[in-house]
Amino acid sequence: MLTDQEFLLWFREQNLPYRARLVIDQIRASEPSRRVRGSAGNVCGRYPSRKMGRVIQFESHRNELAIILEYEHNNAIYEFWDQPPPIKLNYPSKNGRRLGVLHTPDFFVIHANGAGWEECKPESELQRLTDHNPHRYLCGEDGRWHCPPAEQYAAIFDLTYRVRSSAEINWIYQRNILFLEDYLRSGSTPIDQAKRSSIRALVAEHSGITLAELIENAPGTPDDIYALIATDELFVDISAAPLAEPEWVRVFCDEQTARAAQGHQPTMQDLLRDISTSGNGVARARLAQASPAELEQAIHRYQVVAPYLRGEPFHHDSATAERTCFRWLAKYREAEASCGAGLIGLIPHHHDSGNRSPRLPEEIRLLMQEYIEQHYEALKQKNISSVYGAFVRECEARSLSPPSYTTFCTQVKKRPRAEQIKKRQGIRAAMQHQPCYLELALTTPRHGDRPFEICHIDHTELDVELVCSHTGRNLGRPWATFISDAFSRRVLAVFLTYDPPSYRSCMMVLRECVARHVRFPQSIVSDGGREFESVYFDLLLARYECVKKKRPPAQPRFGSTCERLFGVANTQFIHNLAGNTQLTKNPRQVTKAVDPKRHAVWTLAALYERLCEWAYEVYDTIDHPALGQSPREAFTLELLKGGERPYRMVSNDEEFWLWTLPTTKKGRARVVPGKGVKINHVFYWSSSFRNPTVEQTQIPVRYDPYDAGTAYAYVGKRWVQCISEHYSVLHGRSERELMIASAELHRRAQLHARQFSVTAKKLADFLASVEAEEILRLQRMQDREARKVLTMIGSNFTRRSPEGPMQDDDTYDATGRREQPPAKPSMFTLEPDQLEVYEEY
Repeated sequence: MLTDQEFLLWFREQNLPYRARLVIDQIRASEPSRRVRGSAGNVCGRYPSRKMGRVIQFESHRNELAIILEYEHNNAIYEFWDQPPPIKLNYPSKNGRRLGVLHTPDFFVIHANGAGWEECKPESELQRLTDHNPHRYLCGEDGRWHCPPAEQYAAIFDLTYRVRSSAEINWIYQRNILFLEDYLRSGSTPIDQAKRSSIRALVAEHSGITLAELIENAPGTPDDIYALIATDELFVDISAAPLAEPEWVRVFCDEQTARAAQGHQPTMQDLLRDISTSGNGVARARLAQASPAELEQAIHRYQVVAPYLRGEPFHHDSATAERTCFRWLAKYREAEASCGAGLIGLIPHHHDSGNRSPRLPEEIRLLMQEYIEQHYEALKQKNISSVYGAFVRECEARSLSPPSYTTFCTQVKKRPRAEQIKKRQGIRAAMQHQPCYLELALTTPRHGDRPFEICHIDHTELDVELVCSHTGRNLGRPWATFISDAFSRRVLAVFLTYDPPSYRSCMMVLRECVARHVRFPQSIVSDGGREFESVYFDLLLARYECVKKKRPPAQPRFGSTCERLFGVANTQFIHNLAGNTQLTKNPRQVTKAVDPKRHAVWTLAALYERLCEWAYEVYDTIDHPALGQSPREAFTLELLKGGERPYRMVSNDEEFWLWTLPTTKKGRARVVPGKGVKINHVFYWSSSFRNPTVEQTQIPVRYDPYDAGTAYAYVGKRWVQCISEHYSVLHGRSERELMIASAELHRRAQLHARQFSVTAKKLADFLASVEAEEILRLQRMQDREARKVLTMIGSNFTRRSPEGPMQDDDTYDATGRREQPPAKPSMFTLEPDQLEVYEEY
């Protein structure tokens, strides 16, 4: 991102008018004009841009995110702003009526050669919009898409407007950028000089060596090689072959050596690779349709004509006529001129042989299609025989000879299954017939190229009833939160709680993930739940440069790996426990004798311990049907090949723990003399507040959602721990418990028709009263069980108790001895600008 001085120099170099300066200044000073939202089929999200120092929104995973990656890693792009202020477009409609619309482009880009707006559209959508309104979008003679009214508007300010089509995206380049992004973001390559020299010497000696051979024979680790590629110390054409398939990638010392080697004779694998990765859709489609036998014949024909293509004297195969050889040569040249791949012309067309014209008359086929669409594919859900009977009667009325019932059934089965069920039973019934992970599989590998590239996070309510470890009272069903790695199907972390899905569950499962793997995911895919829209969750992802992707609404199969994990956890583990709720699927069959609540014996802490054992030791070591190996083996092997990426390591320390704590709506609180800061209706005090320069100032604050007795404030360039004025009562109370108490107090006030504010004293007195015990008993028992789980997770941190008197938490272990609550982390120095790095929308 340009500084003010750099922007001024750029503006003078471009020689733009002053009116352009006003427009650009407005865009640079404005927040995004709207917040993007996913629609059916779109994966939207946010990308943490290091170049811009902020989070950039994208509305489409397969279009806008790809353009963002190009902006981020293109040195000629200085700035790119998402969702700039709308511009006014004036153009005639299809019937000639004048239209004036406000249009919000996707990006405003400042680059080395100028500046302008850019709009990203799928190729199919542009074609549809052109038919709908030919005066707004059109394809020019140069093959590029244009928007004439927007270009006219931009020309007023000597700026540009560009339409970016999805057909322009090189997806091999996209895969490689995602593969190398960890090294590109690191900014440095701490590689031993001896290893660096040895690797470069090996590449110089074997110019064009494959990446697989280099990884096998070079000293050092794959991380060293990928870091040298990312910093251009080794040259790889990242637009030619994916780095995740190292046997296809050739490595050179520099770009000049690579260009000089381009004249080498290509192998058959090179030809097939070039066709499969080319931008010509005709060549790719023809190659995809060819059978193995047809490809084998094409390879034989190529071997016959290859000598002539190399300029050698032509010697035809003795088993092949000379005229046939010249015909193959002509087909090769014709295909090379038309689609850039001569091998396509040598593929035989056996699949087109024979008479493939329909046998039924056109009138009968159209009538049969009409009856299938209007009578069978309808909400009445008529069976095929009744629809066929009506079809036969209509044929007889028109003096037509109807086809057989078998032919009619065959035509019904040829219809798209998912669309057919959608029309007959609705969209939810058709979900199971939709392709799994549809959106993320269109342009990128279905589940990424390596571990931690794509991770899924989601919640599920487990099918088991739990009891209190002290009283044996039924406490209900727990909620489990999983983070799973899409590539290896490995469970990275799991968290268990009684509370419904919330930002607390998201924070705690990420704590567990970092504690176990010392890594943060490169991208996280979630559904549209409110807990994933929390400011705290977004800020944490932005701080650790994690891309957030949101699945389309009502499309659970976009998260197929995590959804499948829920089913496996229930069938393999939960459904084998006492108190499981399988019987409640048919509630009328459940009697008192078989009620799962009467048979529940598991506590939250015991279940969490066993669930972790199942996820990390049992499920992790059993062969997965989609992998042919266990998740742990797939995870480990790919880390060896794709690199451990030490630049993405996250220290499991106090700084990370503090980032997982939420803050208030404003993020700050005023220091009241003698009382401290007020957080969630409660005052918190620290000795640091005695400083006169701190009083009456707004300072950043954070609080622990599982302990209302303590909070944290940023004072004197460090985070300090604050104690509640009613610590003895609030210590160990969860935020959810306080919310229940607040709601009850407000209800009582409404009954007396009095308006009052909830104060800490009223809240503390209410929590200590007998009435509170009756209302909050269930929540307190749930929180007591949850703290045992937190103790297991918190064992990874070094904490100390807060200053001041401590009260027992009234929790006891299985032997009856009193347990001490987990201690809090010690304080440390942290600059505030390290927290407020990215803007939030």
